[in-house]
Amino acid sequence: MATHHRQNAAGRRKVQVSYVIRDEVEKYNRNGVNALQLDPALNRLFTAGRDSIIRIWSVYQHKQDPYIASMEHHTDWVNDIVLCCNGKTLISASSDTTVKVWNAHKGFCMSTLRTHKDYSLLLNRDGTQVSQDV
Repeated sequence: MATHHRQNAAGRRKVQVSYVIRDEVEKYNRNGVNALQLDPALNRLFTAGRDSIIRIWSVYQHKQDPYIASMEHHTDWVNDIVLCCNGKTLISASSDTTVKVWNAHKGFCMSTLRTHKDYSLLLNRDGTQVSQDV
């Protein structure tokens, strides 16, 4: 939802409110994609973007509909995602100032961390430790 303030010719403030009515299931990204993570073991691609939704796609070439599911809990842009713990966990950082820990196989949010003011995720080389920049 967005609120816009304008003044008319008489100098009176006019408030205009707009919002997007979304479909029950949105298979496609409405805005830009900020981050991608590939899970080669399960042939899945995670996309995260400016519509606050993380989507899971099949990269199996012969599948008619590549969309698998959406993970929705962020309220602002998802800026980065990291797949860790042998592909079992996905961690996302958003402009809503939260870092979320997701079950990557079942697509649900397991935990929300609210300790950062901006976003940055780091993953060590063996994929066992994730750090957030506060």
